[in-house]
Amino acid sequence: MKIDCHCHVFDNDCIPAVGLLQSRFGIVVESRLPEAGGADAGDGGKPFPDSLTGRFSLDFHSLLGSLTDPAEKDSVRYLASHPRDFVRFILAGMKSTADIAADMMGKARDIDIWVPLMMDTERGYEGAPSPVGFDAQKLAMMDLTARGKGRIMPFYAYDPRSRSVDAVRNAIEKEGFVGVKLYPPLGFRPSGNDDPAVEANLEDLYDYCTAGKGPPVPITAHCSWSDGVYSNRAVPGVSRYKEYYRDMAHPFQWENVLARHRDLKVNLAHFGGAGEWERRALADPPAGAEKNWADAILRLMGDYEHVYTDLSFHGILAAEYGEAYGQALREAVRGVEDRVLLGSDWYMSAIQGGLADYWRNFAAALPDLFADLTGKNAIRFLQSPAAAIHFPAFLASQNGIDSSFVDLFC
Repeated sequence: MKIDCHCHVFDNDCIPAVGLLQSRFGIVVESRLPEAGGADAGDGGKPFPDSLTGRFSLDFHSLLGSLTDPAEKDSVRYLASHPRDFVRFILAGMKSTADIAADMMGKARDIDIWVPLMMDTERGYEGAPSPVGFDAQKLAMMDLTARGKGRIMPFYAYDPRSRSVDAVRNAIEKEGFVGVKLYPPLGFRPSGNDDPAVEANLEDLYDYCTAGKGPPVPITAHCSWSDGVYSNRAVPGVSRYKEYYRDMAHPFQWENVLARHRDLKVNLAHFGGAGEWERRALADPPAGAEKNWADAILRLMGDYEHVYTDLSFHGILAAEYGEAYGQALREAVRGVEDRVLLGSDWYMSAIQGGLADYWRNFAAALPDLFADLTGKNAIRFLQSPAAAIHFPAFLASQNGIDSSFVDLFC
């Protein structure tokens, strides 16, 4: 049994291109959306400091980082040096959600179960709406889940600024979702937000996930220093917005949450980021604590028995530094090997190589761990009443169920 614990099937209509340009590379068309209650301003309340015209501006800090920092594995610099991979990525997103899923499953036929993670950018990219709203994306995922007959086990994206825990409860208990996806850099922290309503929604989420008699409902949270996307909202007094939002995903943001909810089962995805693990493979330690998230994740894994991590978007490391990367990883996770997962991050990882190669490279780099990462570790992470009770009930209601997959999580 092989499980891909971290993949995506949303298409270009689900994620607004304008928001991506703003959040990833600092290229702003029209104007950056102001933070609620604040001015559309950068430092000192002046117009956004790098503004070139009223309709176009550049956040040079973000763009320069994307151009020059080798840690950024989807940076402008990296994409320019891997044009064929970039084209593959663009073409993948142009397909429909159903075609992306079918293509993914066809490219890696030895993967038995896929765990697609939704994205909710409605608040993070507010002002740059996607052609397909979140509710439509959810319906498409439910349809894919029903037709997957147990091979597609999706996670529901939750933004505590937009919805209450009732939306999560409905998704888990009635709509075929087996876990929750959080993406803090879109504008919220796991804990410690100024808005009491956001804090209450998050606390309700954590309470719900740990309330059942069985294992906790799993949460996967973006936790990468070097790669990802960020909110496009301006913040008064902040010019380096990318650093501001990136900090929301830092492992230390989970300390207070886990101290209050020790049974919470959370996957801090990406293990700090591919850039940091490249340095480790090359025996080149990170320059400072801000680029040393993996050790913080390992500390949390040591302190809390339900904290996991995954190796998603690490494909280029397995391909280019396989033996050194494998050795560095094995040494780091000694003692917590049973809580490390593997996911392709497809089709985001299309910019790093082909999907079939992704799996072959990991099998070669981690021959002693590969079976557990994709097998028993993943099964343990997914086990909860969501997967054992509600997911089979949803499939049965849709006249599609393969008990050989579902029985794994009972």
